[in-house]
Amino acid sequence: MDFFKDLSANEDRLQSFADDVVKQALSLGADECSASACDIKGLNVSSRDFEVENIEFNRDSEVSITVHKDHKTGIVITTDLSKDAISECIKRAIDIASYANPDPFIGQAAPELVCKHIKTFDVIFENKVDADYAVQKAIELEKCAMDRKVEGIVKADGADFSSKILSVASSQSNGFKAARSVTSVSSSVCMIGEAAGKMQTGYGYSKAYDLNKLYETSKIADEAIYKTARMLNSRKVPTGKYKVIFSENTARYIWSVLCSAISGRAVYRKTSFLCDKKGQLVMPEYVTLHENPFVLGEGCSRSYDDDGLCRYENDIIKDGVLTDYLLSVYSARKLNLESNAHAGGTTTLYPMLKDRTMPFEKLLETAGEGIVITGLMGQGLNFINGDFSQGAEGYYFKDGKFVHAVDGITIAGNFKDMLMNISFMGDDVDERTTIKTGSLLIEGMTVSGN
Repeated sequence: MDFFKDLSANEDRLQSFADDVVKQALSLGADECSASACDIKGLNVSSRDFEVENIEFNRDSEVSITVHKDHKTGIVITTDLSKDAISECIKRAIDIASYANPDPFIGQAAPELVCKHIKTFDVIFENKVDADYAVQKAIELEKCAMDRKVEGIVKADGADFSSKILSVASSQSNGFKAARSVTSVSSSVCMIGEAAGKMQTGYGYSKAYDLNKLYETSKIADEAIYKTARMLNSRKVPTGKYKVIFSENTARYIWSVLCSAISGRAVYRKTSFLCDKKGQLVMPEYVTLHENPFVLGEGCSRSYDDDGLCRYENDIIKDGVLTDYLLSVYSARKLNLESNAHAGGTTTLYPMLKDRTMPFEKLLETAGEGIVITGLMGQGLNFINGDFSQGAEGYYFKDGKFVHAVDGITIAGNFKDMLMNISFMGDDVDERTTIKTGSLLIEGMTVSGN
């Protein structure tokens, strides 16, 4: 069989299916309809103690149907793609809409605005992964990690290997239609460490769209061991004000919160601490947050958003100023603004600190003394006023050097102040993620410990 030919045929099948759903919904009385049909095929293998723990194959199909009638909305999702089931679902969606409250802002984008030119982004590969291969790689990773014989590392808490193909086709009654596919592979291992009667865990992982781009087994094992060993002999620190470095892992949380706070939904609902901040300084003048929807090799890259509008490169934050909210067609209408193609969220983000980005070791030296936060626990953010208080772990450093691991602490502040107090960024970007941030130094945060 030809992998790419079969994949293309499946996309065509899904596209035809979605198109037919839309046509049928309009014939049954809907004013507008959008349909999304997806197909997922995957394999996941897990191992424990060098033996197979689980082998899971899955092949799932689903269709989501949204209808608008008289400015009312009905939504139905089904995994039954038979002709009779789809007809029944469409009728139910129209029936649900009849009971909904009318909303004058409901509706699809104008036909002349929908994206017509669909790009591809190098995220489809013929990854030849079967159960035997996946089993071999999972057990190999587990053995590799245990062969390191690092002091304090007790055992591996299992490893896994997975492969997946996702195909999805969308169709809207305003004329938008698009189909896309993405392949992915991933591998991970969890290690358990113990010191002074206290257990710690750490993960190492790799994910890629191309099997040939997956990390070497040794690199994944080394990451898990390093993260686990780093947390051994952890203890609290005295309560007080500290310079805090959010590691690249937890720094992504800061950018994610920022994007959530400027989403159109949060703004029109008045549930954001950044309401009415468009055009104002919300971060230092040396900070820019750039978005690029067209990065090759990134699974979130897409020519269009969920409304079918063309995406484009933009600076969400420019020289510290919030340039615009993240707007879908609906939220833009609610705010009497124009959509900027952010239905479904952001794509690849590039935080940039002009003349204030440096190697991580230099970042530690610049801060001198403080706490590096490597993990956050629980929910502790009030989105309305920005108050932030959350459990955390990481390590204490002094004179730019690691001193001891830290856990059982709480860090607190106000998110508006946190954004304005970002002073430096490390160059330790994790390319596995879609927010290409390094570690962030934020001064003057309250830490509750002993």
